[in-house]
Amino acid sequence: MSKLRSLVPSTHSLFVFEAAARTLSFKSAAAELNVTQPSVSHTIKTFERHCGTALFARDNRGVQLTEAGRQLYDEVRTSFRRLEQRLEAISDGGTKYITFAASTSLAAHWLAPQLYHFQEVHPDVRIKVVATDRDIEPDHEVDVTVWVRPRDFERSNSWFVCDEIVFPVCSPGYLLSHPAPTTVDDLTHHKLIHSSDAFRKRMSWAEWVELAGGIGSEIKEDIVFNDYQLTLQAALAGEGISLGWSLTAQHLLNRRLLVRPIEKTIQTDRAFFLLSSDDATRNKRCKVLVDWFLAQSRELRTGDKLPQAIEYPSQT
Repeated sequence: MSKLRSLVPSTHSLFVFEAAARTLSFKSAAAELNVTQPSVSHTIKTFERHCGTALFARDNRGVQLTEAGRQLYDEVRTSFRRLEQRLEAISDGGTKYITFAASTSLAAHWLAPQLYHFQEVHPDVRIKVVATDRDIEPDHEVDVTVWVRPRDFERSNSWFVCDEIVFPVCSPGYLLSHPAPTTVDDLTHHKLIHSSDAFRKRMSWAEWVELAGGIGSEIKEDIVFNDYQLTLQAALAGEGISLGWSLTAQHLLNRRLLVRPIEKTIQTDRAFFLLSSDDATRNKRCKVLVDWFLAQSRELRTGDKLPQAIEYPSQT
């Protein structure tokens, strides 16, 4: 049993208190609750006796909250609002969201910069983005998500997005203040930013350098982030060179927030896939979101998949 039941005279007293505190008028609270003003006054007095402290200061001009009353009202207002939002979300009459589960990097650097434009074009489609550090199976709670799987991956309600292509990225400012790398081995003389996700297998710098023809054993992992999003943030801040992934880095490269310091890329045998639940595919709003996502990533499925590497004059 909740201890709250012993701390208030009744749940009704909380509603009366909230209305009176919000309007600072027993008369207005009575009208809102469809009871008499004396009834509101009696309920508040009973509540105050139960709490052992005054919640309202009364004078000829009306009522004002005491410090205790103000503190209680702040908590009640916040709690009521949270309950309203949750009840609206689970009720048939509540707002219906299409839930998109995504990695923090995809949510922050691909979805977030583009979803508001999507909302302008499709105001009837409400989207809830859930950032997650692991792959989630689409079900009755998650409508759409993105997985990285072997390129021959097939299942119902899945769409090929693009190949997994991995390449170095950094901020334009980093290239302006450091000697520009010209070969894979040059990268070992730069500050390389590392990540090691607990639930998603990502290529490491040592693996990438080896596959690119360099000496991976020379890579020293001085600082490792446990979330790839933190690695991208460090690269955006000009702290060094990170590995970039074709889908996650697409928007950052197009806006030149990140650039490719060398041309070399590694294409793996894996690819990005968009997945939806069985129920979602029967939802017209979900189909709109799927079609939009595939359209926004279409350039990654064409011949020129990535912006070319650029050369900056070094300033050393």
